[in-house]
Order: sequence, then structure tokens, then C-alpha cells
Amino acid sequence: MFSVQVRKRSVVILAITMLVLGGLEPAECAFAIPLNPCTLAECIAECKKALQAKFLSATCAASSQGKLCICLG
Repeated sequence: MFSVQVRKRSVVILAITMLVLGGLEPAECAFAIPLNPCTLAECIAECKKALQAKFLSATCAASSQGKLCICLG
């Protein structure tokens, strides 16, 4: 049990260190839009429409519910 807690804490510390030293900014939101079939061009267009100026990136992913468009903003 102790090693699991230490491992989780180490992962959190590593993630924070990467954000600070790498200059990366965490995404404000992430959500999925069901698109079947999901093409990258259509996914980007849908994410830009939903997020407008806050759009950061988009990608297609497969899930048990079909193809999803993942939006980050």
C-alpha cells in the first residue's frame, strides 16, 4: 500500500515538474464529440466551432461507442 502511494505521488511530482520546466500549459478543457466516421479535417472544424478562440488541438480516437473527436481548448 505504501509503495502505491509513493508511486502516485512521484507521478504527480513528475507531471508538475514537466509542466513548469517544459513551459507547457495545461488544457482548460477536453471533451469528445461522436463522429462516425471521424476525419481529422472534420474533427478540427467541429472543435473550432465549439471552442472558437480557445481551440488548441483535435484528434480522432476509437472507443467502445465508435469513433470520437477529442477536442482540447
